[in-house]
Amino acid sequence: MVLHYLAYEETRHCIDSILSLTKASDEVDVIVVDNHSGNGSYERLKAMPEHPHVHFIHNDSNLGFANGMNVGYRYARDVLRSDVIALMNNDLTIPQKDFLQRLEAIVDRGFDVIGPDIIEPATNLHTNPQVPEADYTKAYLRYAAIRTFFTIMPKSVGPKLFAKFKRSTNTSTDGRTVESNERSRHEHTNVQLHGACLIFASRFVREESQCLDGRTFLYHEEDLLFQYCMRKRYKIIYTPSLTVCHESGASTDVAASDERSKKITNLKYHMQSMRYVIRETKKYGRYYPKY
Repeated sequence: MVLHYLAYEETRHCIDSILSLTKASDEVDVIVVDNHSGNGSYERLKAMPEHPHVHFIHNDSNLGFANGMNVGYRYARDVLRSDVIALMNNDLTIPQKDFLQRLEAIVDRGFDVIGPDIIEPATNLHTNPQVPEADYTKAYLRYAAIRTFFTIMPKSVGPKLFAKFKRSTNTSTDGRTVESNERSRHEHTNVQLHGACLIFASRFVREESQCLDGRTFLYHEEDLLFQYCMRKRYKIIYTPSLTVCHESGASTDVAASDERSKKITNLKYHMQSMRYVIRETKKYGRYYPKY
């Protein structure tokens, strides 16, 4: 399923990419969930030539990433009776024509949650598997300090000063990004997967009525999912035998009026989600990926 918000061209390319896969016309249903875009992009998608395996769902409000994905997951599981369900950002494309055959081989090995190699073409970085924050409480405090600065910083501040501070307070954490890139070369089990593309199968689909923690609006769904899967003993795999390309941030780029407002909004959602992660790890203890 594909979660759509605002960015028509990206979603259209994603749908076309899926439908062009070998065997896709016979074996794949594409579910497009519109998260209340309100800019006419959903109507444009609905006007595409009708396809028997493309389904459209419109949410009456923006439910956020996790709950938007849960809508599509439940439709796939409960209405279409799918036993393998892939969640995809709308800014993803699949370069491997035999992706479905490769995926089938991984599913046959009995894994419950599967993550492909995710490549960002603009940087040539590989962002799967994820390397989670070492200390969630410290990360939360860092987000809070950065958001405070961006909130009080006057809009008239010079672009060069803004860019310098943005680089020095980069919440993507370059070190963890580099480590993810290095880990991507080899297959790993029971690791945290990037939420841009998550594939659910086997026992997870049979037992779970939703795929992501609906308390979050944006960010850190992967942290909560990993901790939950470890507690439930679901089998997770990252495999470089599957590849997708990710044009990161298409929907948030369309939604934000400028760089500053985008940063402030993103930090707010980071902090909200991080609170749930901290509560969960305090309640149940924390699992760490084993590379």
